[in-house]
Amino acid sequence: MLTPNHMKYCTRIIKKKLGYDDFHPHCIRHTHGTILAENGVPIKTIMERLGHKNIKTTIERYITNTDKMQDQAVALFEAAIK
Repeated sequence: MLTPNHMKYCTRIIKKKLGYDDFHPHCIRHTHGTILAENGVPIKTIMERLGHKNIKTTIERYITNTDKMQDQAVALFEAAIK
């Protein structure tokens, strides 16, 4: 089981040894939400996994629109109009 000390250690490694000064443990939550969304997981499921009560928080703050998502949207639209 992970403890807060595990996260503090990992954060220190990422910041100091890898040189990502802006990294904080919360970045992992954002990455988790975006990866799930990229792979088609329903937004409500992502919201529940992240522990949000409001879906707006999940959509506006925790899911980044990626190139992969844009490409998927184009492919789906092209398939729909053929």
